[in-house]
Amino acid sequence: MTTLEFGVELLSSGGIVRVQQQLEFADFEVLRDAVQDAPTPMDIVQLGQGEMAGTLAHLSVGSVGISTGSFTRGVRQRGVLSTNRWTLGMLLGSSALLQHFEATPGDLIVIAPDQELYSRFINGNHYATTLVAPDELFAFLATQPGAQDVAAWHQPTTMLASDRATTAANVKQMSMILAALTEHGPKLSVDAADFFKRNILELVTAPVRDTVRYRGARVLAAAKLVREVDRYMIDAGSRPIHISELCAHFSVGRRTLHRAFNEVVGISPIAFMRRKRLGDVHSVLLTGGPDATIKDVAIEHGFIELGRFAGAYRRLFGELPSQTLRRAQHR
Repeated sequence: MTTLEFGVELLSSGGIVRVQQQLEFADFEVLRDAVQDAPTPMDIVQLGQGEMAGTLAHLSVGSVGISTGSFTRGVRQRGVLSTNRWTLGMLLGSSALLQHFEATPGDLIVIAPDQELYSRFINGNHYATTLVAPDELFAFLATQPGAQDVAAWHQPTTMLASDRATTAANVKQMSMILAALTEHGPKLSVDAADFFKRNILELVTAPVRDTVRYRGARVLAAAKLVREVDRYMIDAGSRPIHISELCAHFSVGRRTLHRAFNEVVGISPIAFMRRKRLGDVHSVLLTGGPDATIKDVAIEHGFIELGRFAGAYRRLFGELPSQTLRRAQHR
């Protein structure tokens, strides 16, 4: 561990998830490195009066970079965030003025590679910035008809408002995923890390997908599609699968998949996959050794809200995860 200027701690870890920096700070200058890709330090002016306090973390999940942090006083920020990756910014608290538009929590700020962002954070704030290479970003959106043609991709900087009905849930989910990756990321398997990466991309591109309402073509009959998807999940074993992976593999949109599963098995594909993951956790706990912990097993299978996980587990199996584990250990 190396201590850098302003008390930044540089962390080194292996695996697909790397925690590159994590620190608490009391000087606004640390925000010059608020985004990990910035080719030169951002120009920062502290506008709000009083002592500054904040947190900063730089993560990488495979090829996707994530910078997240919080600070307690308003600032003016300007600079290029990345020269080769798209920057997808989401405010997790408070609001900001970015060039000529106002952003509120849950909104998506889209910044093209090599473009300067000029912004004012009115008060303290909490943010998450996702950095994605163009090929990976547009491959992720490939199953969303029209998503690659959204005007945001043809402008240097723009803002897309989130669906207000889901804003709070999206912000909460993003915050929890980032906290889990910061704490447990280096221990995750490649499969679990990919699942969480897809979750992040799903959250930060939600406003893009919301702008292109569509009814996907029914490429496969519902029963055949569900059987093939089910076989794909069986072949994947206990690896957590994100819905975007299914859409990409079978070249169908989310709505097509949703209609097919509701028609054939009576529940949505997300609910079906969640129950399969709960079943995988049950199997691991039932056969786990004395070193097995519920928290580690749950996170490895894509569950980060442990209270909700335990409730869903109990509703499905009639007992808590701890009861399953005790039964296994008594054997």
